[in-house]
Amino acid sequence: MKKYYLLLFQLILFHTTVLSQQSFDPKNGDRITLLGNALIENEQEFGFLEYALTSYWPEKHLTFRNLGWSGDTVFGDARSYYTNPPSPYDLLISQIKATEPNWVIIGYGNVEAQEGSKGVDAFKNGLNQLLDSVEAIGAKAILLSTIPQVSAGTEDLLALRNKTYSDYNQSIHAIAQSRKLAFVNVFDAFTTTTAAEFYENNGIHLNEKGYVQLAETIMNQLGLSRETPTIEIDAATKSVESNVPVNKLSIADKARKISFNSTQNPASKPNVGNETIKVNGLKKGNYSLSVDGKLIAVGSRKAWEAGIPLAQGPSLQQSEQMLKLIREKDKIYFQQYRPQNRTYILGFRSYEQGRHKEGLAALDTLILWLDDKINQTKKTKILHYQLERLP
Repeated sequence: MKKYYLLLFQLILFHTTVLSQQSFDPKNGDRITLLGNALIENEQEFGFLEYALTSYWPEKHLTFRNLGWSGDTVFGDARSYYTNPPSPYDLLISQIKATEPNWVIIGYGNVEAQEGSKGVDAFKNGLNQLLDSVEAIGAKAILLSTIPQVSAGTEDLLALRNKTYSDYNQSIHAIAQSRKLAFVNVFDAFTTTTAAEFYENNGIHLNEKGYVQLAETIMNQLGLSRETPTIEIDAATKSVESNVPVNKLSIADKARKISFNSTQNPASKPNVGNETIKVNGLKKGNYSLSVDGKLIAVGSRKAWEAGIPLAQGPSLQQSEQMLKLIREKDKIYFQQYRPQNRTYILGFRSYEQGRHKEGLAALDTLILWLDDKINQTKKTKILHYQLERLP
């Protein structure tokens, strides 16, 4: 990327971080709906944002529904069908109502920005109308900015498009400010010189790595980031320093065997090692660490003194299982609320195959079962650690 282009980017970026006159602290039993265009729809393929949000409160039963629709706008344009009524916007509102949300995380603007500056006023009117509808339902909204593009036909065209996105972001920010809503600026997280690594080849949609970055950005700006658990034991003084609960520390056989329990929440990031163990005061030799009876790591005295990040174990298995359940639930819910051959199942030709409507309703049982499995899987666990000197 050329130097002059970077300077232009610095001028047009919208640097505001989260504006939160309304904190995001869902209650036990709350339902959170994700709403928007392809940025939101594609998140269900990966599930990282849903994982990050639900794992942050392991003690709360939270329910998530993804209503993202590629190409959609604040007017519900992409949701139009051949039958009328309902209108696309009426369908959009009915779908939001069906999820019975307490919170709605809204990501619009990228599609509307294709209209350029002349479309800003219409977008603002549409977003305010949507927020009025969300408020009437009794839900609270969180507004996301757009994301930038990282490639276009020319650098001049790319700069123009991202300048337009920045203009729309300022409108979203202003509306959030006037309505005392939380606004999360995800735009800046994707404007680095290496931002292309977060995108598909089209330079428009995020890839898997991009959705990890998106989830981390939203969590940080909402003030929901967590430290990586670190446990540091001094075998000589039989003491422990940790940012997670540790108890029942036992040091035996002249520090050749150390055991303790630790209370752990789900990993803050799925499929990533959740903690680091440091042990000082060991005698020369190699030591193995087992967690709940399973071998997790082996290292020398020096390695344990420096700290060994655990790349496997119960916490990682817990996160893998949670993410798997989230993706499966989202996949089934997508099939239910956006069935293939909708015209034949729910539309004007339903008289031909209308019996399949009952099949869609039957998916509720499976979706609710997966909701419960996710919330059971994420619960805090007490783990038993044992460090032993190898012969």
